[in-house]
This record gives sequence, C-alpha cells and structure tokens, in this order.
Amino acid sequence: MNDLSRFDLTGRKALVTGAAGGIGKASAIAMAKAGADVAVIDLKEEMGRETVEEILALGRKSIYIHCDVSDLEQVSEMVKEVVDTLGGLDIAHNNAGISGEPIPLMDEGAIDEWKKVMEVDLFSVFYCCREEAKYMIPQRYGKIVNTASMSGTIVNSMELGGVPVAGMAMISYATAKAGVKHLTKALAVELIQHNIYVNSISPGYIITPMTQIIQDTPEFLEVENRTTPIHRQGEAEEMAGGVLYLVSDASSYTTGHDLLMDGGHTVW
Repeated sequence: MNDLSRFDLTGRKALVTGAAGGIGKASAIAMAKAGADVAVIDLKEEMGRETVEEILALGRKSIYIHCDVSDLEQVSEMVKEVVDTLGGLDIAHNNAGISGEPIPLMDEGAIDEWKKVMEVDLFSVFYCCREEAKYMIPQRYGKIVNTASMSGTIVNSMELGGVPVAGMAMISYATAKAGVKHLTKALAVELIQHNIYVNSISPGYIITPMTQIIQDTPEFLEVENRTTPIHRQGEAEEMAGGVLYLVSDASSYTTGHDLLMDGGHTVW
C-alpha cells in the first residue's frame, strides 16, 4: 500500500477565505478529509455555514466567520478568532476574490473598478498573509497558499466571430492576479527563515458560482473550451489536490511556486 502520510493534516489548524463555495469550499473540505480543523471565512453566511456543517460531519472542528478581507481590521480580528477558537493556525488558503467588471480602459468607472479589484484580489492577500504570519512565526511553522489565476500569467483572449470582445481582458483582474503571484514569491523569500512556506495556485477556467455567467453564455463557453487543450471547464474539486499538496508536508521542498492548473490553456 502506498504511503500517503506526508499528505496527512491530522492536528493541523487551517483557515480558508472565500470558502462558502467554489474552489475555497473544495479546498476546505479536502483539508478536513485529510484531518485538519478548518475555519470557513466568507461574506456569504448561509453558504458558509453549510460548508461548516459538511466539515463537522467529517468529524473535524469548524467555525464560520463573516469577514470582508479587503478590510485590514476585519482580517486581523478574523485571524485572532480562528486562533482562539481552533487553538492555533498552521495553514491558510487565501482564496477570496472577485472577477470584477470587464470595463475598458477609457470608460467611465475604470478607475473605481481598478481600486475595487485591487483591494479585494491583491491587497487582501497581503493583509491576510501578514496577519497569519504573526501567529505562524512564533511557532516556526506555516503553510500559506494564495489563489492567483492563469490570468496572472497570460491575458485572456475572448473573441466572438473573430472580433475581440471589449473589456474581456479585464485589466484590473489580470494585473491583480499577477501581483498575487509575485507577492507570493517575495513573501516566500522573507518567511522561509521562519519555516513558513508560501505558494500559489493559478486555476484556469473553473466551474464556480463566480463564473456562472460563462456557463450561461454558450458563445463564451465554446470559446473557452475550444482554446483549452483539455477542451472542457475544470471542476473546483480538481483544484483541491494542488492545494492539499502545497499545505501538506509533501511539499517540504516547495516554496515561492505558482502551480498552474488550467487544463493546458497557457501552453498555447
């Protein structure tokens, strides 16, 4: 029988932001199945509490915490509550984010959209990592995974009938996710001296509540599937394996890495 003990998270204390649904929920459930107690962080209370119930049913501890991760004070209070309730913090998956609106550069509202997306998709990751590290540094152990995107590696191309769709590049989102990747690398260098590992995942086109508009638009769905070598959308659960690797001792020689899980989209 294969030895999978290095993936065992028994006794570990974890938090996942954006864990009410999609990739965050899949990540939280996977960690719980591997033995971790997991705090569910999200703005969607009803869905968040449903995730908690699923974790409790697995025999693990779990709590729901309502938190706007773009608010530093709320993030600080949230991390403290996780530590006080679960008894520590060993693992963090900073996953919460928004896709933003596809507003072209010169349109009215582009500046406000830029600020909003940066606050939620980039600044929040910095806030979370900083607060999490406050508790991980003294114990000389920590595993942090940030959710970036393949859009931080390439600028998504979306065309209908050979004509580019205005704003689909989503300047703010792509830039923020590229920032998450590089923030992850910089933090990995600084925090490894404390035995804290920082990595990121970069999902491709994944079926989540946030991408429902794509699922409901056959023209967009066809383009995404055609331009991805696997020729289909990914499932949120397919991202959980990568997260589990990065938060477990199986990744003891991996830090500052961005794991692309995009069905091969960025190889073309």
